[in-house]
Amino acid sequence: SIFVFEAAFFLLAASGVRYSRRFSNEVSLANKSNGARRTLIIGAGDAGAMVAGEMLRHRENGYIPVGFIDDNPQKWRARIHNLRVFGGKERLQEIVESREIEALVLAMPSAPRQVIREYVNACQPLGIPLQIVPATHQILSGEVHIEQLRKIQIEDLLGRDPVRLDDTLVKNSLKNKRVLVTGAGGSIGSELCRQILSYEPKTLYLLGHGENSIYKIQQELADERVKPVIMDIRDAQQLKYFFETHQPQQVFHAAAHKHVPLMEKNITEAFLNNVWGSHCVLQAALASQAEQVVLISTDKAAEPSSIMGLSKYFAEQTARYLARQADTTRLAVVRFGNVIGSRGSVIPLFEKQIAAGGPLTVTHPEMTRYFMTIPEAVQLVLQASVLPQAIGTYVLDMGEPVNILEMAQNMCRLSGQEGLEIRITGIRPGEKVHERLTWSDEVLQATACPQVQAAHTDAPRQAQHQLLLTEILTLLAEHPEDFEAFFKTTLVPQFGIQIPTKKAPPVAGLS
Repeated sequence: SIFVFEAAFFLLAASGVRYSRRFSNEVSLANKSNGARRTLIIGAGDAGAMVAGEMLRHRENGYIPVGFIDDNPQKWRARIHNLRVFGGKERLQEIVESREIEALVLAMPSAPRQVIREYVNACQPLGIPLQIVPATHQILSGEVHIEQLRKIQIEDLLGRDPVRLDDTLVKNSLKNKRVLVTGAGGSIGSELCRQILSYEPKTLYLLGHGENSIYKIQQELADERVKPVIMDIRDAQQLKYFFETHQPQQVFHAAAHKHVPLMEKNITEAFLNNVWGSHCVLQAALASQAEQVVLISTDKAAEPSSIMGLSKYFAEQTARYLARQADTTRLAVVRFGNVIGSRGSVIPLFEKQIAAGGPLTVTHPEMTRYFMTIPEAVQLVLQASVLPQAIGTYVLDMGEPVNILEMAQNMCRLSGQEGLEIRITGIRPGEKVHERLTWSDEVLQATACPQVQAAHTDAPRQAQHQLLLTEILTLLAEHPEDFEAFFKTTLVPQFGIQIPTKKAPPVAGLS
C-alpha cells in the first residue's frame, strides 16, 4: 500500500504548492496594486494574453489584470499568465461586482462588429470605463502597449466587418507604374495615395486644386516618388499638356464636389466640376492611351434626388460615353456610400456637438445611411480596378444601413453624456430618408471579388441620358452662364430634382 499512499501524498503536496502560489499571487494583486485599477480583460485569445502580460510587466501604467471573460467554453477555468478565465458574457456583471473591477479592456480586435456591439451594450450599465486594443496587425507585429488602449469609438460599431483580400493583381497593376490620383488631398484621394504608394509605383502624381491639402498629403507620404500637381481639372488644355508630358498609366479620378447642401445652391459649379471636369480628365487619359481610369462615384448618383447626386450620375454617364471611343484604355466606375471620417461626414459633426454640450441635430428620425471605413473603401476600389471588364460600373458591399438617430444616441452613450438633447431639424433639400446603391432597373451580378458587384443597366435609359449628356457638355464648354436655366427647364422635369426656394434652416443636420 506504500505506493498508493506515496502517490496520494505526492499529489496533495504538489497541488498544495501550486495552489498556494496562485493564492499568494492573487493576494499580491489585491494588496499591492499601488493605486492601479483592477482590470478585467474581455477576450482570452492572443491579444488578451499579450495585454495581460504587458500589464503585469508594466504596473506603472496603472492597470492590474484580475482575469478574463471569454465566450469560448473550452477556455473557462483555464489560466493565462496565472490569471483565471472566469466564464462568458453572462457572468460579466457578477465578476465585475464580486472582484471589484475598476476597468474593462476589450481585447478582441478580430471579433465581428456585432460581437463588439453586444459587449458594449453589456458593459454600458456597469458604469465602468471600457477600452479597446488597437488593430490586429498591430497586435501581431508586437506594437501593442498599454498606452495604446483607447476608448470605444462609434467607428468600432459601424460598417462591415474587415475582410482580408488577395491583392496580388492590384500589386501587379500598380508596381513600377506611373499613377495619377485627382483630388489627392481629399478623404478618399489621400487614402488612395497612401495605399497605392505601398504597392511601389514608379511615380505617384498628387493632383489637386487646393495647394494646402496637397502639401499636407505630400508631407505625410514623404517619398521621392510622390510628385504634387496643382491644377484645375476643368482646364482641358492644362490636363492635355500634363498627360502628354508625364503619360500616367493608371488614373484614379476622385476629385469632385460632394457636399449636398452646398451644391443645392451652386448648380452650375456642381456640374462644371463633377461633369465637365470628369470629361476633361477622362478625355485626356484616353488621348494619352492610359491603361486604366477609375472614376469614384457615390450612392447619391443612383436615383438622384439632389443636384450633387445628379451631377455625379452624369459623371458616370461621361465615363460610359467615352468608353466607346477607347481602344486600349479600360474605364471603371466605382460607386459606394458614406465613409466614416470624411470631410462633411455626420460623425465629426456629432462629435463637435457633443463637445459643445448639445444639442445633436438629426434631420429625420428614420433616416439611414450606409457607412464604411475609408481604408476599406479604398481597398475595394483598388480591387474593382483590376476586374476584367473593359467598362464596368461596380457597387461596393456596404453592409447594412445604419439609423442616424440610433447612431447619435450611441455616440452620446460612448461619450458618457446620455442626457444630451437630440433635435429633429427636418430633411434638407436634396436629401433622402434612405439612400440606395443602384437604380431600379440595374441588376447586380457577382464578380471575382465577393465584396464588389457589377451593375448592369437598362439600355433605353442609357441611350436617352447619353443625348442629355451631349447637351450638358456642350453647354458647359461653350455657355456655362446659361446652364442653370437649362437645368431648371430640362433636367428638373425629367429627374424631379427640387430647387430650394427658401433659405435653409440655420441648424446643420446630416451631410
